[in-house]
Amino acid sequence: MEETLGLMHLGRARLAMALPRHREQLRSAKDDQLNDLFEKYALAAKTLDTLQRELPLRQEDRIHDFQQLCLDLQAEVVGVLDRLFARAVPGA
Repeated sequence: MEETLGLMHLGRARLAMALPRHREQLRSAKDDQLNDLFEKYALAAKTLDTLQRELPLRQEDRIHDFQQLCLDLQAEVVGVLDRLFARAVPGA
């Protein structure tokens, strides 16, 4: 449980850096789906960091796969934020 909370916090923080236009929404959003995405993003980003630090870079295909996974997760998070905050805004 504690590790999951740490990963969620890390994922939320890393997404806030990667998605500066959504920082406020990321900070205030409370949603189980987002928490799951935060955790997944933290794990994917940590793996990508590890792969990028390995020298020589023998696993360029894996690096590309994790870069794409991070971008896909970012897009999914933005979609969830848009849905959450569209419901919160009257008339939206």
